[in-house]
Amino acid sequence: MISFQALLRKQWADSRWLLILTAAALFGLSWLTVVITARTEARIRNSANSGRGLRGLAFRGVEGSLQELDSVAFEVAWWNHPFILINALLWAIARGSGAVASEIERGTLDLTLSRPVSRSAYLTSQVVVGVAGLLTLALALMSGNLIAGQFNRVVSPPTVWQLTRSAWNLVTLGLAVYGFTLGLSAIDHVRWRPNLVGSVAALTSFVLLVIANVPVLENWKWLGNLSIFKAYDPVAAAVSGRDLVFHTTVLGGIGLAGIAFGYLGFLRRDLPANS
Repeated sequence: MISFQALLRKQWADSRWLLILTAAALFGLSWLTVVITARTEARIRNSANSGRGLRGLAFRGVEGSLQELDSVAFEVAWWNHPFILINALLWAIARGSGAVASEIERGTLDLTLSRPVSRSAYLTSQVVVGVAGLLTLALALMSGNLIAGQFNRVVSPPTVWQLTRSAWNLVTLGLAVYGFTLGLSAIDHVRWRPNLVGSVAALTSFVLLVIANVPVLENWKWLGNLSIFKAYDPVAAAVSGRDLVFHTTVLGGIGLAGIAFGYLGFLRRDLPANS
């Protein structure tokens, strides 16, 4: 137990600055979305002489109960912005690729495993820190929104539960990318390869969804089914919770499958000398 706690402290020391800076960026970006929403609503009220704010405006691409755009949908829609996604996925890819391959590349894994530490305990410490980091980033997004709401007047601010649903969707998206990258890292001996493959795979998946949603490319909509980002819908998660269980199950399943593959590969592989 003591050795496992030491591993957790080591992983935290290796990743704390990335986590702190990324969480700060997401906190600031989330705050900014509230500011934008408040100012947009104020401008609409002034021009339309109405207290409804964003309500009644059509939310393009949203169906059913979400057809009326309110503050919740407007704020959380920004969680689809590449700036927010990049920050969240940066942590997932960096921690996933660094779990095993980075330690082998630096020649420090032999030293770690020469102590009374099993391979499974070592990899578990990596997974615990990686997943805890994703939860921390989601909490930073929620905190930025809730605190900013105290200083900016919004007609219908999101509740904690609404933000939690959207944040959980983001966590499972990050878990899917993390698990995939961790699985590659567990069978490789250099960090750049899982880093590159994980980044390219995430970018390609995002581009596929963008192409599928271009109005003039209606015959290409099937490409969206190949993208993990299709299971990431923070607006629907916040406003109605529609398909949230299905989406998070799919993303979580991908992440857990990648982590399981990582355990299997790491526990069975031969480690190179001086790793």
